Amino acid sequence: MGMDTLELISKMTGALAIILGLVFLFAYVLRRFGLPGHAMKRGYIEVLENKAILPKRYISLVRVAGNYFLIGSTEQGITLLGSVDQEGLKGFDDVLADTVGEAKGGNS
Repeated sequence: MGMDTLELISKMTGALAIILGLVFLFAYVLRRFGLPGHAMKRGYIEVLENKAILPKRYISLVRVAGNYFLIGSTEQGITLLGSVDQEGLKGFDDVLADTVGEAKGGNS
């Protein structure tokens, strides 16, 4: 093989690597963020919000078939903290802030 052939192969390989990288990046972005303005099919379970209260400890608001639940999760497991009705969602940020404050204050 001549020098021109090796140079051509290396350019083609580089171009293919760039194209494949862009395809994988595009696929990742679509999976991560969905198509803009396009409704994605949703299941019956949806995590509406996660809040870290301590390292590796979270409170999550989850909707299951129209019902809302507060879930606590750690590395050891998941605990149902309670259910929330539609009215309770309006003050969710205040309750969550109080809960986070108590958790941080209780472990100091």
